[in-house]
Amino acid sequence: MQSRNSAIFAAVLLGLQILASGQNPPAPSNGQDTGTGANTGTSTDETHSTPVPALTGVIGIDSQVPEEDSNSTLPRIPSLLGGPRLSVALGSETERSNYIRGGLNVGATYDDNTFLTTQDEVGNTTYSVFPNISLEQVRSRVTWKLGYAAGLTVNQRLSSRNQGSHDLDFDSQFRLSPHVNVRVAEEFTLTSGFFDSGIGGGVGVGNGGPNASLVTPLSRQRASSTVVEANYHFALNDLAGVSGSFYDLHFSDVAQGATLTNSRTASASAFWLHGFGRDWLGIDYRFQRLTFGGSTENSDGETRVHSILAVNTITLPNHFTVTGFVGPEYSENQGLVPGSTTPSNFNEWSFSGGVEAGWQRDHTSLAVGYSRRINDGSGVLGVVRLQGLHGEIRQQLRPGWAISAGGSYGNNKSLTIPVAGTAQEINSASLDAGLERNLGKSLGLRVGYGHDFQEQLGAADSTPMGFAHRNRFSVTLGYQWSRPLGR
Repeated sequence: MQSRNSAIFAAVLLGLQILASGQNPPAPSNGQDTGTGANTGTSTDETHSTPVPALTGVIGIDSQVPEEDSNSTLPRIPSLLGGPRLSVALGSETERSNYIRGGLNVGATYDDNTFLTTQDEVGNTTYSVFPNISLEQVRSRVTWKLGYAAGLTVNQRLSSRNQGSHDLDFDSQFRLSPHVNVRVAEEFTLTSGFFDSGIGGGVGVGNGGPNASLVTPLSRQRASSTVVEANYHFALNDLAGVSGSFYDLHFSDVAQGATLTNSRTASASAFWLHGFGRDWLGIDYRFQRLTFGGSTENSDGETRVHSILAVNTITLPNHFTVTGFVGPEYSENQGLVPGSTTPSNFNEWSFSGGVEAGWQRDHTSLAVGYSRRINDGSGVLGVVRLQGLHGEIRQQLRPGWAISAGGSYGNNKSLTIPVAGTAQEINSASLDAGLERNLGKSLGLRVGYGHDFQEQLGAADSTPMGFAHRNRFSVTLGYQWSRPLGR
């Protein structure tokens, strides 16, 4: 079944590539715009030199996704509706063309409370090696990026968890016609719990995607996500679209004493936006199906969510974007209710809303957001009502030097739980800071610090109750290179 789905997915991508390529006009010899209104983002100068690797390249595959056409009158599609999440890459780092990029990162991280417990804390030092490679192509109607990173982590005190990790990421945008755009994104990760240690954990509780506010106990995690979004600019100031996404999370080799449950989230939405200059206001209907369980020790649960949201997205000069949504949310729940030992069915109305803003300049970038909505429990809980707040900022101090800082807070109240006695509520927070230094055109150094906090309330077992803290210190040395792929 998995191989058949992969073949279908590849066939769809190939068809989109052929359709979009068929509408690509011949590249002009003088390097000017073809007049179609599309910004190619590429240079026809064969002597164009390879750019200096971005500071974020020290960390591995750049998480930035291909940007939408900045010269277009269309709005930025919010992540809630299937668009790319806001990036904190500096404006000077976002130049794109046809490139192959690769590198090798070597790092060490010290964690003073690896299992995030309230007592009997165990410290651990990890040594990691992360090679990575990515391909990028920007054409007048097709933009895509494919990246792969692999890692091997060796633990000083937990040698039984010396495992490899993998991260495969694909993101693409297709302009099928002057009025129809399609985005397809896929990501697969296989991690041991240490893979991104020191890179920053917990920051990024956004309006779309899985629940990133909970600190997951040490385990082997396999996750895959798919996003497909299409929009049709059918009138001068009107845009309609549909999107669908699927996220699957599985756990194995769970640390002793911890309980984690597999979870799956499928969602679909249809939206309409009307433009008032740079202000686009509209409505979105969204359906979600969240399920968890599937193992003998966990009870199965399912929640279906219907929501009708008013959506507003504003794109201002200087790469400043604000998106907000608000509306009612109706859920149909089946599973264990906190404090109960017998599964039950119940329905309820709630309020959903949020706002996300991003600002990007050549030397400064900022992303902040708040959301309140029903979400998955990230394997720790079943289905929760999450209130999340996050923010991150990056600043170039001088050429070759940059500093970053971020934080997040999440309040997770359980609607259903995987096991009787699971916490009714979990509060968590994370703070991260990093200093980045380019040591040369291809060599970079990053020093980071992170602090995680988590509090469980209402659990039957009092052991994990109370405040659990941990500090993480990391240093990463990275070598990155890039080569142009033709014109």
